[in-house]
Order: sequence, then C-alpha cells, then structure tokens
Amino acid sequence: MDNTFSVQFKHNRKKRGFSQEQVAELLCVTPQAVSKWETGTSYPDLSLLPIIANLFGCSVDCLLGINLSEKNDTINSILEECKSLTENGQYSDAVSILRGALVKYPSEPELMYQLAWNLTGTINENRENLYEAIRIYEKILLLTDDPELYSRVLRDLMYRYYTAGDTEAAKNIANRLLPFELCREYNLGRSNLLNGKELAEYLVKCIKMYGKAMKECFEYFVNTIILSNKEMAPLSPESSQRAIQTINEIINSI
Repeated sequence: MDNTFSVQFKHNRKKRGFSQEQVAELLCVTPQAVSKWETGTSYPDLSLLPIIANLFGCSVDCLLGINLSEKNDTINSILEECKSLTENGQYSDAVSILRGALVKYPSEPELMYQLAWNLTGTINENRENLYEAIRIYEKILLLTDDPELYSRVLRDLMYRYYTAGDTEAAKNIANRLLPFELCREYNLGRSNLLNGKELAEYLVKCIKMYGKAMKECFEYFVNTIILSNKEMAPLSPESSQRAIQTINEIINSI
C-alpha cells in the first residue's frame, strides 16, 4: 500500500466506516477539506494529527505511513553500530551517525541518550559538547516514559553537571534519584519472589555489586587527602583498609 498521508487517511477512514462528511463534522472542518486531504492537495494542521489518529483508532505514525517495525529495526541497527564505535573510543564517529539519525527520528530518547553519552567522550576536544549533552539529557527527561532510561539519565546528568562545575545542579539531580531501599536489586532479593538456585544466584550477584559499592565508599576513608582523621571518625584509614580486605575476601570466595 502507498504510505502517503492521503492514502493512509482514506484507508483508515473507510476501515472505520466513516464518510467524509462524518469525519468533517467530528473534526469541525469542511467536507471539502477532508476531500483535499485524501487527494493530497492539502494537509491538516499538525495539531489535528493526534485527534485524527484517536478518531481512527490508529497511531500518528500509522497515519504518516511509518512502518513501526521497520523503524524500530533501523533504530536498533544504528544503536548497535554506535555501541561498537563507543566501545572502541570512536566517539566523534558515533556522534556524526547519531546526529544524522536524529534528523530522521528527532524525538527518539534512546538515540538522544547515545548522542549525549558520546558527546561527553569528546569534551576534551570541544568543551561545548558537555553543555550540549546536558541540554539533551534534560530534554530526554521531558520525553521519556521509560523509568529505567529516566533513572539512567538522572545518574548521568548528575555527573555531567559536576563536570561542568555546577555542584548545586548536580546535587538537585542526585536528590531525584531513587533511594537504595526502592531499588530493584534490594527489593527483588528480599521479596520471596525468587527461590532455590535462582534466588541463590541472584543474591550472589547482589552481594558482589553491593561489595563493590561498599569498597568504593571505604576507599574515601583510606586517603586522608580527601577526609581528615577527624572528619572520618569513627572510621580510620586502618579500619577502612581492613574492611576493604574483608570485602575482597568475601567477593573472591563466591
């Protein structure tokens, strides 16, 4: 089927059993306007597209002739290519590809996220890229309904604001992150939803992750350049080093 708007509009109108006059009445436009949409001589105002899509029980993408499966395959292919470039440190190449992809798919959060991520890999060459990345991250927060992506963006944005020297903004972003007691690993591990070998393997994975996090915390107490002995009480460099050693023994034993 031809994927132009006029053909898709006519196809979906007939599929729903509407006449041109009925559609015109429901949309508060003239029958002549509807006729012109179907012949391709004119197009509805952009603000009408979501209303038309709801009326026909389809998506705006469908009205515009966009094949969602094909679109998703294309986006996933671009993301895979850029992931490989990122892993090889070819940030600028990934940035070029992602910029081009976002011309075609301007509001795709995952493409935007990867662009922001790769831009931060180029800030030594161009400091402005850091601020562009921050703007993109902020835009994603407004667009995405994916809770995991939302959290990832908050985490990254905290670090980006810190790198930019805006510690107040970084703290504000950090305070929007979920607290530990609400995280998946903590709650799934203690929820009784898993059992047997599956539970054991999951808990071992969590122990290793928590152990790494605890080591990173104790490392701040080992170096008196970061914290003075008075500031780190009741811990000390010696007790913190012993704690790190114990954690290493636990992790290496499982």
